[in-house]
Parts: sequence; structure tokens; C-alpha cells
Amino acid sequence: MTTPIKNTFEDEISKFPTKTQADLRQALAKRGVIPAELVAACLDELQVDIGTFMIQLLPIAATYARVPISGFHVGAVALGMPPASHIAGPGSLYLGANMEFPAEALSFSVHGEQSATNNAWLSGEVGLQSIAINAAPCGYCRQFLYELTTATKGFNILLKVNEDPNDCSYTIQPLTYYLPDAFGPQNLGVKERLMAPEAHDLKISATDATAQEALASANASYSPYTKNYSGVALKDADGLIFTGRYAENAAYNPSMSPLGSALAFMNMSLPAQAELAITDAVLVEGRSDISQKKVTEVVLSSISPDVSLQYYQAS
Repeated sequence: MTTPIKNTFEDEISKFPTKTQADLRQALAKRGVIPAELVAACLDELQVDIGTFMIQLLPIAATYARVPISGFHVGAVALGMPPASHIAGPGSLYLGANMEFPAEALSFSVHGEQSATNNAWLSGEVGLQSIAINAAPCGYCRQFLYELTTATKGFNILLKVNEDPNDCSYTIQPLTYYLPDAFGPQNLGVKERLMAPEAHDLKISATDATAQEALASANASYSPYTKNYSGVALKDADGLIFTGRYAENAAYNPSMSPLGSALAFMNMSLPAQAELAITDAVLVEGRSDISQKKVTEVVLSSISPDVSLQYYQAS
């Protein structure tokens, strides 16, 4: 599933100085992450602050968007937590982009902010310092972000102030500015937060690599409301495995499914607009009052109709 876009990855990355281009190409060839050390080097070369650099990266992030329905490309860039003291710079950066799926309900779409957060979470981050976007976050994303470990602990939204591609000015406001009097985990008596380490000790009998990756994702998933600990693993034609975790939300609807998480992670782990050549798909989930099985089968069939879902209910 690809989407014609006005500017390609090459168009956008070529706007950076030659040295920065080379460094970014090398990092982003692996996946949509810019390590903290490289972030520090880029800030030094470009002589900009971290917020400006995040805004400059938004057009690159947007080239990963797959939007066959709306044609509206959204890029997001998330800043992870401060690195260890021996590493320079403010932290690693995680790119994200929106995804839409033809013939499926719009509710299964992945938003750019979700994608960037998911990229950071699956990369081992336990919180975010900030996220940059080029339009105000929708209500859905405000609610999704309010579930984070850092939501009320200094997490900021960086918003580009205009559509001029040469102007990287931005405003900075805490998430709570965009979501006053928020409903969240605290209203349901839940102390856990999204991106905190999880370990659910689920087990399955299957021993193949894809099933075990799905199991590991289920064990790291976030589901404090329904206990539907679940994870997905997708294998592609090159034998690479991309995982996804269920990310539940106090408001229920903004929850991110494990398949949505896996597809977003796969999208941000491959070159922009590369084919999502899925050959195997596995869902592992524990017993609970809800299930990811049917929706995963339906959406998978619309993306990769020749791939049958392998399903394991863990004990």
C-alpha cells in the first residue's frame, strides 16, 4: 500500500546540509530513529535547538505516511527521555507517520502521534519529553498521549506556527494545555501508565521465532483496564520480524491494537513507502473479556489477503 506524495524522502532530506544528509541517511536507513549521539552532532552542525531540529524533521517523517483515503500526510517527531550521563545531547528522536487502510473502518487508522510514540516505546523508551507536529493534535491523540508515563510530568507539544516550509518557528505547550480537566487512568483507579516496563509472564507452547516475538510483545503490552495482554509479530519476505503491543487507553476508543502497533512499527522500520510484504502473522493474547483475534484477522486480510493469522491464547 503506497500513496503518491508531493515530496519524497529524497526531496526532503536533500534540504539539509551535505554532512547532516549523510548522517541522517545512515541512521534512517536502519529505521525511523535518530540516536541521541547523532542528535547532538546534528544540533552542533546546524546550530539550532532541539525543538527547531524536530520541526525540520517533520517533512521527512511525513514521507512515511500511507494515506490512500484522506491524502493528508502527517509527520510527527518524538523526543525520548534524557540519555545516560556519558551520552551528549537531549535524547533520541523517533519519527512517526499516519496510516490508513482501504476498505476498513476509519477507526483502525494510526495517527502520526501514535506512530511516533509507538516507535519510541518499541525501541525501549519509558517516556517522552516532547513531540513535534505540524498541526494541533486531534482530540483522539490528546487522549492517547495523556496515558503516557510523562503526560503530566513535563511532556510538551511542539507545534509549527505556520505552513511556510522555510520557517521552523514553533510554540511549546504542555499536553495539559491541550487537554484541560482531563479524564485518564486516575479516574479509573489505575496507577500504571503507558511506556512503563511491563512483564505479564504469559506462556505458549510454540517455539518458532515469530510466535516467540509475539509472546514477548504480549508480555510487554499495556492493558490495565481489561487485562487483554496481547502482541503481534509480522514476518516479511526478507525474514525480518516486526512486533506490536496492545496499548490500552482509559477512554477505550483511543487504544492502539497490537496489529496497528506492529504495522506502524514495520512502516517506520523500512524505507519510506517500501512494500509491506507480510508473509507470516502471529497474535498472542491472554484470556480476558475482550479479544483482538477477529479484528486482527479482518484487517490483516485486507492488507495481506494470502496470509492467515496464527493465533495463540496464552496461559
